[in-house]
Amino acid sequence: MAVALRGLGRCIDLVMLHGSGTPLNDATESSVLRRIFDGAVPGPRMTAIKAMTGHTLGGSGLLSLVMAVLAMKERKVPPVLGLTDPIPEAAGLGLVLGAPAAGDLSVAQIDAFGFGGINAVAIVEAAR
Repeated sequence: MAVALRGLGRCIDLVMLHGSGTPLNDATESSVLRRIFDGAVPGPRMTAIKAMTGHTLGGSGLLSLVMAVLAMKERKVPPVLGLTDPIPEAAGLGLVLGAPAAGDLSVAQIDAFGFGGINAVAIVEAAR
């Protein structure tokens, strides 16, 4: 299973993190993503939008999906608002910090975990 996920990781350009800002959730998500994208060069850009929108509970995954589609369309990834000192588990991840990152984005992964048993990852591809 890990090999298949690692192979998939090479084609993901953007990860919309669940990024709840809670120590346990963020550490777990970061650790898993480091394992999945280990060796993917370049790795995907990663961002989270909850610092901008608040936690919209069950709607957070859908809101992140909409933002992923807009990011692919505009070819611009918004930064993680206010994040200046990422947790150690996020070391090596392509976190977008400070300013938007521009680039060609074809495939995005959207993570949604937590409340009410939500445990979902969606993969979307840009229409060109």
